[in-house]
Amino acid sequence: MTRVTSAPACPSVLQLLDWFDRPRRYILILERPDPCQDLQSFCEENGCLDERLAKKVLVQLIAALKHCESRGVLHRDVKPENLLISTESQDIKLLDFGCGDLLKRSAYKYFAGTPAYAPPEWFRRHRYHATPATVWSVGVTLYNILCDRFPFRGAQRITSRSRLTFPRSLSTGNDHHFCHEDSCSAPEPMPSTD
Repeated sequence: MTRVTSAPACPSVLQLLDWFDRPRRYILILERPDPCQDLQSFCEENGCLDERLAKKVLVQLIAALKHCESRGVLHRDVKPENLLISTESQDIKLLDFGCGDLLKRSAYKYFAGTPAYAPPEWFRRHRYHATPATVWSVGVTLYNILCDRFPFRGAQRITSRSRLTFPRSLSTGNDHHFCHEDSCSAPEPMPSTD
């Protein structure tokens, strides 16, 4: 976590203020923005985010993840529960690097994180690459905060070609074919945060 929070800091990443090494554990002292709550709880209390706020969250989340990438860190557990949202400014902060790992170009062969946000290639081949897996989890997070549900139910649905349904209230307003067959093959070309 020190790699991610050392200067210059990213305003969208929860800051590590201090840490202590104790027998069999570390103690982390983290900033606590106030007032705030995790994004999942915020959505449960206030309903789905409107598109304006979802876009703001998305832009800040991508900035946080690009910052992590620039520091050589892969978060591996992007989800609404791991985002704090200020109830005043509605700015977000990425937290919980407990599943994180050092970034590498080769495939990861073990999964850490929340299975509902795992990429299709994990379910098909039990391996995945950092950037496309991150983009996938961002997409699942975005769908979740806009629609109040997961885009897929179960590994079989994640690995098949599926149609996503969006509420008519969203500007997309209709069904979209969501083909992610390419994300299960070679690492290039893959989606990125750019």
